[in-house]
Amino acid sequence: MKPASPLLLAGLLLAPPAHAWEVGEFKNGMTRAEVDAALVSWNLDHRLPVGPDSVFVYDSLGNPAARRFLFTFCNDRLVALEQEVAPAFRHFVIIASNYANLHGDPVKVIPYTSVVASGEKNLLAMFWRRGSDYMGVKYLLQPTSEQLTMTWQISNACWQAPR
Repeated sequence: MKPASPLLLAGLLLAPPAHAWEVGEFKNGMTRAEVDAALVSWNLDHRLPVGPDSVFVYDSLGNPAARRFLFTFCNDRLVALEQEVAPAFRHFVIIASNYANLHGDPVKVIPYTSVVASGEKNLLAMFWRRGSDYMGVKYLLQPTSEQLTMTWQISNACWQAPR
């Protein structure tokens, strides 16, 4: 073995593993065109651009599938995916508990309360890290509605993850 070989081997062994979240056919780093191509088979009812870097795809209210996804891009690469699930605080507790069992304590917790015209707006978000990936759960309680979102993000050059 050459003298540089043990150093190279040690560097490879000590390097952090490459992680990449993957949800269904979607994985971080996909181009917008690849995401669009994958979405064709999903037959979602609506597609709504959200600013220059995001797209919201969802089913109509009467559709029993009730799927809702937000894809966020940075420099034409997928860096975040949010999936809405049936909103209930009980579901939030189950998802957070499962993540805590898999990944330990959250690396970031965001408690937020404000007052809007119709009353209080409360948010509780928790994020876990695996390599450069962040996975999280957000529960939003408003006076007339609630929202529960699972999120997957990767560190990127456009904004600081997690958010």
